[in-house]
Amino acid sequence: MPTVLKDPLAHFVVLGLALFALFAWVSEDERTGDDRIIEVDRQALLSYIQYHARAFSPQVAAAHLDGMPPSELDRLVDAHVREEALYREALSLGMDRTDHVIKHRLVQSIEFITDDLALRTTRITDDDLETYFEANRERYRIEPTVTFTHVFFNNERHGVQQARDLAEEKREDLNENGVPFTGAPGHGDRFLYLVNYVERTPGLVASHFGDGMADAVFALVPDDARWVGPLESRYGHHLVLLTGKAAGRDPELAEVESRVRTDAEREAAEARRDAAIQALIDTYEVRRQVLRANPDPAG
Repeated sequence: MPTVLKDPLAHFVVLGLALFALFAWVSEDERTGDDRIIEVDRQALLSYIQYHARAFSPQVAAAHLDGMPPSELDRLVDAHVREEALYREALSLGMDRTDHVIKHRLVQSIEFITDDLALRTTRITDDDLETYFEANRERYRIEPTVTFTHVFFNNERHGVQQARDLAEEKREDLNENGVPFTGAPGHGDRFLYLVNYVERTPGLVASHFGDGMADAVFALVPDDARWVGPLESRYGHHLVLLTGKAAGRDPELAEVESRVRTDAEREAAEARRDAAIQALIDTYEVRRQVLRANPDPAG
């Protein structure tokens, strides 16, 4: 037996889907004489709840069903009956065999079940976690950050030169009067984005001010008593009070363990899912016919 088939997930995909197909065939045969009867029982409603919630948890579905008030239960029954009736009509028209949208939805359903099972049954060891972290350290690097506030003078409102002159005059005023971090909103023009930036990354600062000003801000030395500038952005001129700066660094695993474990388990689950689906594909014989109207003789 191939190694992949030793994985319980592969057993589910290859054998479980075969049983599902057999059940569907038997059910179809049993419905021959009673196709116009829709049986509404507890199991049918539990299945309906789980598939529509896209979470296959019988316990959760049972608790939800048992806690429903009568009016909500009636609506649930009506919704199930409506879906079942339309489903049977679609089958009677052969739409499951001829409608590509339905084919795609059926494929999506199998993929969802397989994804869900793979994620629920995949666990990684501490050694696996350490190995994954070492191989993906760059992904978890902590970016540098800055904390600053600013006073803005709009180029469009004042003109470039006047905005710069106003900023220079205001800088002297701010420093002479010892205006603190919290005092920035009382000066200058309204800015499109924020006034205070606390522990913000280069990407965020660049997205608000442009790359040039972001580089200039990150090059400053923190000093909570000195306003500097003017620094020019894409919108105008700014006076900046930089009160904090943290360098980028590589964290220890303990600092980001929850995030790393989630990523590692997700990727391991995806690998198991793909292997299980491939095991299913390998149970088929693929006969490749002529695929082009004018095949290339050299191909």
